[in-house]
Amino acid sequence: LATSKQWQQRIRYSIPPSNATSKPNMSTEEKEPAAAKEEEEEEEEDLEKLQAEIARMEAEAARIAQETEDLDKSTSAGAAASTSAAAEGKKSEADTASKDGHSIYVGQVDYSTTPEELLAHFESCGTVERVTLVCDKFTGKPKGFAYLEFQVSTIIRCYFFD
Repeated sequence: LATSKQWQQRIRYSIPPSNATSKPNMSTEEKEPAAAKEEEEEEEEDLEKLQAEIARMEAEAARIAQETEDLDKSTSAGAAASTSAAAEGKKSEADTASKDGHSIYVGQVDYSTTPEELLAHFESCGTVERVTLVCDKFTGKPKGFAYLEFQVSTIIRCYFFD
């Protein structure tokens, strides 16, 4: 089989193909306009695709520029509010630390135990706000331990450490 370059050379020099099953005999004048027309159509399609891609990229650039501008405005307006937000952030960290003081770890929990059973068992120690029975993320089966969060941390100290 002849490659496309070989076909172009044969067309250019009017060399007939070597095998009879290849393209039918056309004059060189008929082949060249058809090939040129196909190339022009392909180039036009490529140009349209590129123009559509450029338009999409320009729209995305405009959107990013708008988002950046909005972010800059909110940052400059929020500079005064950042001091109050920092104070709130410290409060949330303090809340997290205080909640850690309200929590206990419970080991050797039977695999068939439900959170409701743990809640009922530890209610005598104080008000339980949350029971977290840790489960395997792939199988969904309990791992055999849990965390309990109480409303008041002093109850934990009284019942478990005295």
